[in-house]
Amino acid sequence: MTSFKKQIPEFRELIDGCLQNTLPNSDKSPKELSEAMAYSVMNGGKRIRPLMMLATAKTINIDIQNVMPFATAIELLHSFSLIHDDLPCMDDDSLRRGQPTTHIKFGEATATLAADSLQSLAFESMAKAKLPESKSSQLKIVSMIAQSIGSAGMAGGQSLDLDSENKKLDTTSVENIYMLKTGKLLQASILTPAYFRDICEKEFLALKSFSESIGVAFQIQDDLIEAEGDIQIIGKSIDSDKSKNKAAYPILFGLDASKKRVESLYQLACEAIDIFGLSSNPLREMAEIIIHRKL
Repeated sequence: MTSFKKQIPEFRELIDGCLQNTLPNSDKSPKELSEAMAYSVMNGGKRIRPLMMLATAKTINIDIQNVMPFATAIELLHSFSLIHDDLPCMDDDSLRRGQPTTHIKFGEATATLAADSLQSLAFESMAKAKLPESKSSQLKIVSMIAQSIGSAGMAGGQSLDLDSENKKLDTTSVENIYMLKTGKLLQASILTPAYFRDICEKEFLALKSFSESIGVAFQIQDDLIEAEGDIQIIGKSIDSDKSKNKAAYPILFGLDASKKRVESLYQLACEAIDIFGLSSNPLREMAEIIIHRKL
């Protein structure tokens, strides 16, 4: 059986095609807004979140075509969040994936409108999806994804992150921030396919536990990449956290402790999905990619 990892180039092409088809035609008015939306989405993203959704679909034997509208929506929401993260009122970054950030390229006003439009487009994509037969399942998916980007998720985590500047936090507090600002959207990606079929409570909780561990590991690895990285390789500022004295894991607890925590969380994530046996290999391969990536 072909490994999930070997299929990733094919899956990325599929995801990018869906994104292209969902984004507004850049020739249509307002032209600059459409261009800014496409610029922020189609600029070399790794597509980790939609790939995680496809990995879960493979694990529990769901046709990936059924979840593609949601995978597309998740990536649009991720792109919207990156535009906001980079704004001067947030992280104030000028580079993203080696290119000028959206507000540097198009101005703050257009960048903000592009982010707003991507958020709206994501929910439009979900509304057009072939949803599960159960109405309650349909509502749970949309509600879960909405919650993952709001005050109980990404926005709340970003608020706590901004408030953490110049503060000495403990590991529990830092990991709570990470779970909200990064982990919740990743969790929504992983759990969405579970609503397309009846899985037992133990299997659902296994996926949830996996997502919690790998979500925090993802953000700590991000911090390590920034702490040890080269701006030419990772394509964005490598001293943003340090200059703002933010609650970044390596800054607070050191590189060695951060690396050990990533490995520990990876092991916990893999143990959580033992219940799926060999079928869990797609999720395990994605988890390995997350903790070993260098950009």
